[in-house]
Amino acid sequence: MSRYLLLVILNTPLIIAAMMNTVVGYKLGHMGRRRFFFGLSFWLLIFAALVFVKPIYSYLFSNNLTQTEPLSLFDVMQITGIIFTLFIANRAYGKVDVLERKVQDLHQELSIKLSEKNNKKTRN
Repeated sequence: MSRYLLLVILNTPLIIAAMMNTVVGYKLGHMGRRRFFFGLSFWLLIFAALVFVKPIYSYLFSNNLTQTEPLSLFDVMQITGIIFTLFIANRAYGKVDVLERKVQDLHQELSIKLSEKNNKKTRN
């Protein structure tokens, strides 16, 4: 099996999960339209880069723009680890953003209730 094919096979589930996570976050209202399109295009760009790694490498090597060895198994695992780290960081950022909004909403609600309570005391 080609190492380039192995790279695509290992990373496709991660990229699909990240794109689904982006779509679900948008549908639930956790992110805006601009962030949704940015996230989706980011993961599509990573997927396209993975699919076209072999032709890009062949082009660079044939034009003497690089003198590196072809992809090794360590490189495959390293790239997979980097993509997995991006996936986890993106999920963590999304969760922190949602929790920050919830805390902000609770703080606003608490401020309104305390303000109403203080207004009732000053009237009496």
